[in-house]
Amino acid sequence: MKKIIILIGPPGSGKGTQAKRIAAKYNYGHISTGDLLRALDADPNGDLEEKKAMNEMKKGLLVADWLIYRLVFREIEKRISEGHGVVLDGAIRTVEQAKKFQEFFDEKGLSGEVVALEVSLTDVESFNRLTKRRMCKNCGEIIPWLSETYNLTVCPKCGGELMTRADDGEEVIKKRIDEQGNKAIAPIMNYYRDLGILKTIDGMPSIDEVEKETDSMLNE
Repeated sequence: MKKIIILIGPPGSGKGTQAKRIAAKYNYGHISTGDLLRALDADPNGDLEEKKAMNEMKKGLLVADWLIYRLVFREIEKRISEGHGVVLDGAIRTVEQAKKFQEFFDEKGLSGEVVALEVSLTDVESFNRLTKRRMCKNCGEIIPWLSETYNLTVCPKCGGELMTRADDGEEVIKKRIDEQGNKAIAPIMNYYRDLGILKTIDGMPSIDEVEKETDSMLNE
């Protein structure tokens, strides 16, 4: 199995869920840019230059590419040095970033250890999943809109009341799909396809079925 697994897919495809399952099953590091940025923000002893970039982001500016590279590359090196593989979740949003990551892998002798895994989903299904998913008022558990969760009336984790997330309004979701949906990620898919490292998984079935197909793909 490859040491570097890059998960890509439109919003709502379940790539984050699959990333967590892969990490837990194979003892891989789950590297999420969102988690790394939140950790940096919470660290009182963090690098001043990185903190300054974080403050700019809070003002509504995009996260600087150099900051993403620094945080993610540092975490990859740490995990690999400890003998673990890594799963990248949402780390690559543009072809330019994909190329920069590939340069890093080449420099570290890891280019033969990379697989890009697309969790495919139509934009229509992405919209439905995101506008209809729910969250537990009590514990914050996210309940995806899938066949196995349609009929849930309480949180399966704690029994709490379910509610629609405030940031899942239709206009917000439409904008998110425009920015991160299939049209936006198509160039990234083509880049990895040209490198011969892209594998595609159908994101429509249940979470367990997608996990089973993911395992099969990763262990080919």
